[in-house]
Amino acid sequence: MNAIGLFGVLSGSAVALAFFLASFFLGIKRREDSRHVWLGLILIAIGLRIGKSVIYFLANEIAPIGLSLGFFGLACIGPFVWFLLKDTAALTFKNAWHFIIPITGAVSCFIVTPSPLETTFYQIGTAILMIYLIVSWMFAISRNQPSIWNRKVLIMATGVWVALVYQHLANSMMHYAFGAIIASVFLYWIFYQSFKSAVFSKGLSVKLPDQTLAEVREAFENQNLYRKQGITLQTFSGQLSIPPYLVTRSVKKLYDRTFPEALNYFRVEEIKQMLLDPDKEHLKIESLAYDVGFTSPSAFYAAFKKITGQTPTSYQKDAELMSA
Repeated sequence: MNAIGLFGVLSGSAVALAFFLASFFLGIKRREDSRHVWLGLILIAIGLRIGKSVIYFLANEIAPIGLSLGFFGLACIGPFVWFLLKDTAALTFKNAWHFIIPITGAVSCFIVTPSPLETTFYQIGTAILMIYLIVSWMFAISRNQPSIWNRKVLIMATGVWVALVYQHLANSMMHYAFGAIIASVFLYWIFYQSFKSAVFSKGLSVKLPDQTLAEVREAFENQNLYRKQGITLQTFSGQLSIPPYLVTRSVKKLYDRTFPEALNYFRVEEIKQMLLDPDKEHLKIESLAYDVGFTSPSAFYAAFKKITGQTPTSYQKDAELMSA
């Protein structure tokens, strides 16, 4: 096997590792915190981009498919990193515009292959990733208590971007292959960091201290921290001085919900009481939603319907009929 083939095998192993780690975050870890989905998607996106290089090494005959998937992965890395840092609970129509370029670019790559335009598309994708990384780093630095894992993910994504720039500057297939190896090193590194920080074992073997459970219960049921608009797992855990993973496990044990689900549950339960309070009849329902921590009427109505199966108005009317 020549050097390029060896590089292809090593990069291919990194891609397989990325998909394996992504399946763990999208499966087991997602039950602890739904935002682990973004971390899993970041790994898949990076895996797709490196996989494109592997296809060039070992299976050039399927280049159109490889180019299309590779561009989609490349253009999705930035948005996924941004959603992770912003603690975005789920993809909505409002933020779906981030994926216009990934989708249109992937389709275009499939159509134009083979063509010099392929390189132009990938250069544009790499430049867009740079913009997302700059904005993400600025946002992370501005946070009072940035997540350690978020910083590691940013380092990985930035390292992959450097490797991709090196590939664009490469003047031979050997240098191009070496760029794929550089990107793969950061995937191996994040996998090592997962074991080093006990990410795999925390969801299975860590015993929850009674004091931790009591503090989380106190924060939800008496301190009402869920009322704080924009509160995230990181800010919540920072205020209690409890690691985020222990907060998520405590919430799961106490309320059988993820952290975002618990926030919405307590907010909705408080609003249900407000809707039946005669002293609050003159207040708008949206105003009540803001008071308990919701950041938008749409988020409130969606959460209320999901938890109660009714709209606030129908819930209020049914309660009045039952008490009549």
